[in-house]
Amino acid sequence: MAKNTLTQGDMIALLQRVADDTTAQAERLRELDAAIGDGDLGITVTLGFGAVKEGLLELADADISTILMRSGMAFNRKAASTFGALFATMMMRAARVAKGNEEISLAEISQMVAEALQGVKERGKADVGDKTLIDALAPASEALAEAVEEDMELAVGLAHAADAAEEGALATVELKSKAGRSSWFSERTAGIQDPGATAVAIMLRSASEYVKKS
Repeated sequence: MAKNTLTQGDMIALLQRVADDTTAQAERLRELDAAIGDGDLGITVTLGFGAVKEGLLELADADISTILMRSGMAFNRKAASTFGALFATMMMRAARVAKGNEEISLAEISQMVAEALQGVKERGKADVGDKTLIDALAPASEALAEAVEEDMELAVGLAHAADAAEEGALATVELKSKAGRSSWFSERTAGIQDPGATAVAIMLRSASEYVKKS
């Protein structure tokens, strides 16, 4: 029978999977970031997700909201950076939505991603088209809303969101950076996929694969 909610235990396992899968792509993220920025994103995800995995060992009895919040804080504390701050913002905004829930459904996940997106827009002072992680997160949020409306199963809805995030990340190739450090080199950023958007797409695909196989 298809899983249609995520429990506290699922959230820990999902974050472990996301940490492993994203860290496995660290060199790709480093190369993309070096092409349009300072090249530290690979190190950032390695250190940050290492801290997330370490922290999860102490969260076996925590609720979903606490797991999300502390994981975001652990990432940014270990890998303080623009991406670290935005990751923490996403996790803390998502944690607000999850507060009080012992399980989360696709509807809650959709709300969590929508809140995460809003938080990133506010924190990063950026929007769709500025060649940032928002260009992957925004279409993913829209896809999740569609999935809820169409009453998709959890795995199907998350796969739909991951597809949208990957398409959004790929679309950044044609854009020029308008926000963050990479905007200083706006002209040279055209023709290169945004590393932050790529990281978000990797994370969402990983989460989708966890649910698909669990």
